[in-house]
Amino acid sequence: MLSWSLEAAVAIPEDGGVRVITSGQGIFDEYRELTDMLGLEEGKVRIQSAYVGGGFGGKEDMSVQHHAALMAYLSQKPVKVLLSRQESINVHPKRHAMWITMKVGCDENGKLQGMKAEIISDTGAYSSLGGPVLQRACTHAGGPYSFTDVDIEGRAYFTNNPPGGAFRGFGVTQSCFAMESCINDLAEQVGISGWEMRKRNAVRIGESLPNGQIADEGTSIYETIMAVEDYYKEMSKRDDVYVGIACAMKNAGLGVGVPDIGRCKLAVIDGKVHIRTSAGAIGQGLQTIIYQMTINSTGLKPEDIVVDHPDSLLTPDSGTTTASRQTVFTGEAVKAAGNKLREALKTKTLDELNGEIFYGEYSFDSDPMGSPKPNPVSHVAYGYATEVVVIDREGKVIEVLASHDSGTIINPTTAEGQVEGGVLMSMGYAVTEDFPLLNGIPQVKYGTLGLLRATDAPEIKVIFKANNDVDLAYGAKGIGEIAAIPAAPAIQNAYYKKDGIFRTKLPMEDTFYKKAKK
Repeated sequence: MLSWSLEAAVAIPEDGGVRVITSGQGIFDEYRELTDMLGLEEGKVRIQSAYVGGGFGGKEDMSVQHHAALMAYLSQKPVKVLLSRQESINVHPKRHAMWITMKVGCDENGKLQGMKAEIISDTGAYSSLGGPVLQRACTHAGGPYSFTDVDIEGRAYFTNNPPGGAFRGFGVTQSCFAMESCINDLAEQVGISGWEMRKRNAVRIGESLPNGQIADEGTSIYETIMAVEDYYKEMSKRDDVYVGIACAMKNAGLGVGVPDIGRCKLAVIDGKVHIRTSAGAIGQGLQTIIYQMTINSTGLKPEDIVVDHPDSLLTPDSGTTTASRQTVFTGEAVKAAGNKLREALKTKTLDELNGEIFYGEYSFDSDPMGSPKPNPVSHVAYGYATEVVVIDREGKVIEVLASHDSGTIINPTTAEGQVEGGVLMSMGYAVTEDFPLLNGIPQVKYGTLGLLRATDAPEIKVIFKANNDVDLAYGAKGIGEIAAIPAAPAIQNAYYKKDGIFRTKLPMEDTFYKKAKK
C-alpha cells in the first residue's frame, strides 16, 4: 500500500467509474462526496485508504481527492494529485484563530462560583467544520470543574483568511487555554496553589459538568490531580525552576445529537479472520488496538487474525476518524462481532466457518445543542488530564508530568506515544509556532513555521489513572486529542511565576524560545 503524510490521492478509471486511493480520515465521506460530484450511481466509486500517516484533523476536509477523481474519470487515465508542502501551508485548513473574553469567579476559599465567556472564531473563507469546532470550544470552556453558573456565547465569522478546520483538540485547545489561565490567576488571588485550586473544584462522579452532563462512573479528573501532587509540591520547593499546572477535558465521540455509529465485520477466509472496518488509522495505533480487541473477544491466536485496510467495497462504514471516537465506537463494534464469532467457534472450527461474516455495531444517542433537558447527555464519554510543566531559569521547558484518565489503556506503548506527541504539539502551540498572514495570504514556509526541534523536547513522564467500571470498549476512552490541550496553559503559568507577565496570546511573547530564535 501507499503511504502519504501530505494531502495526496491516486485515481484509477475502473468499471465505468473510478477507484481512488486516498490519505483521508474517512473513506465514506470521500465516497459520498465523489459519487455526488461525478453524478455516478451507487457503487461506481471505490475508495481505498493508503497508510494515512498523521492526520491531526486536517485530513477530514476534501483537498485533492475530487481533482484526481474528476481528471481520471474524464481522461480515463490514472491520475495522481499531490499538494506540495507550500501549497498545503497556503490553502489547507488550519486551527481556528479565536478571540476569547472570559470572566471566572470564586469565593474566598477558592470554590468556583460562575464563569462568563465570549468566543469569536475566524473560520476563514469556508465554513468547513467551523460550527462543530465552535461547539466544542463552548461546551468545554468551563473545564472539568463544578460551577454554580455558566454563560457562554460563541460566534464564528467568515473572513478572507485561509479556512479554519479540524485540528487536534478541535476548539478545546483555545478555550482551555483561557479557562486554565484564569484558574491559575484566581488561585494566586485566593492565596492557594494552582494544584490546590483544582483539587477543590474538580468535578466528581454524579456532579454536573459545566455543559450540564452528569459526570459518569468513569470520571477520574480528581485522580489525575492527586497523581501529580507529590511531584508538583516537590518541584515547587526548588529555587532553580518554575512550575506550571493545568487540567483539561475532551469528549470522545461526535455527540451533540449527531448520529454516531461504529461498525465492524469479521470475515473468515481460508482459516484466517479478517478484521474489516472503515475506521482510519492516523498514527494513533488503531489497527493494533482492534487487533488486540479481536484476540480478546474471540480467544483466537494472533496468527489467526488479519487487519484489512479501509475499503468502501469491503469494509462497513464506521465513520470518520475524528473526535477521539474510533477506539470507543469501532472498538465496541469489534468486541460485539468478536463475541459472535467466539460463540460460533464453540461448535465449529475456522475452516468450517470459511466464508462466514460476523457483524458488530455500536451506536450512541446523545442530546443536541440547546436541548431543554436539565442534564443533557452531550457525549458518550470524556477523557481528563492534569499536566505539570517545569521550566528552568532561562524559561526552557525541561520536564513535563502528564497524568491522564483515558479509561482502560488497551496498548500502553501507543497511549504513551499519543501523550508524548500531544505534549510536544501543545508546547509548540504555546511558544514557537506562528502563522502570520498579510491580506489573507500566509507569510511562512515550512522552515519558518516555528516547529520544535528534537533538541527542544523535554523529558516527558506519563501516568495513567482511571476510576473505571465501564464495560464499553473494555473501558477505553479516547486520548488522541486531549493529549495536545493542557500543556500550553501550564507553560503560561510557569512563565508567569518566572517573570510576573500574564500572557494572553499564543504563541507567547518574550520567552526563551523567541530569544533563542533571534
